[in-house]
Amino acid sequence: MTEQSSLAKELALLKRQLSREREGKILAEELLESKSRALYEANQQLSSALETLKAQQMQMIQQEKLASIGLVAAGVAHEINTPAGFVACNLDVLNNYVKAILTFQHELVEQAQLESSLLTQLRAKHDMASIEEDMPDLIAESLTGIDRIAAIVRELRNFSRHGEDEKTKVNIDRLVSETLNLAAGQIKYHVEVITDLNLKTEILGIPGKLSQVFLNLIINAGQAIEGFGHLWISSYEEGESVYLVFRDDGIGMSESTLQKIFDAFFTTKPIGKGTGLGLSISMEIIHQHGGELTVSSILGKGSEFVIQLPKLSSEEGKK
Repeated sequence: MTEQSSLAKELALLKRQLSREREGKILAEELLESKSRALYEANQQLSSALETLKAQQMQMIQQEKLASIGLVAAGVAHEINTPAGFVACNLDVLNNYVKAILTFQHELVEQAQLESSLLTQLRAKHDMASIEEDMPDLIAESLTGIDRIAAIVRELRNFSRHGEDEKTKVNIDRLVSETLNLAAGQIKYHVEVITDLNLKTEILGIPGKLSQVFLNLIINAGQAIEGFGHLWISSYEEGESVYLVFRDDGIGMSESTLQKIFDAFFTTKPIGKGTGLGLSISMEIIHQHGGELTVSSILGKGSEFVIQLPKLSSEEGKK
């Protein structure tokens, strides 16, 4: 009887132990399910946040590009107004000249029977010699002004093209010259630009994005120059790469600034003057082209930015 009682107790104890283990297993499974659900929801939230961040990044990149366009807008307006102004002035003078010529011809016809001395007097009266001398120059200047207007508008249109993701053959030296024309209104009164462009090969790239990088570096150099200064832009080939160098004699940067200069949202400009995205986006664009963007600077002496890009391969050149 005692042995049966002992076995019963052991059996009851074993049942209770199994029951606790089952309960523990159920709790563990519920806990695992809860943690898995929480992890899944957290992952969904992170995925959603990542997509939102990507959308915001693209929006900010576009805003930075629009900000760059806005920055040069005043300069572009000035560049357009200047040639348009002298074209209008020249055409006004030409209009008066034409009136004088018509009057002269009318009087000449009326006096056709008079002696040649009177013809000479009439020419002197209407200053025909000066008019005949000035007219070709006025027309040439007007045509030059119109060509400048067309070039500025064309370059601005090329720069501001949206959705441009297809790479094409790019003449870097020509693109730099076009970008300099866009930036002229921002820098020409206090920066002397010296160019030494020597590339004989093209690269495969996106002109609008590369122009955005060049414009950024040119305007940054202009803003770094206090008073009057210089910007040297040179290009050369070495091995399988082409190099573009932007060097200024502005205020330069400290070592601590150099460490953060390509970080997103970092800026040394006053509040409202810069987003801190220009150089970060420039670096990203150069990386998209398989290149590198580096900087060196001495505080109080100036800065130098170097762009390295791969040459157009023989296979790419055939396309």
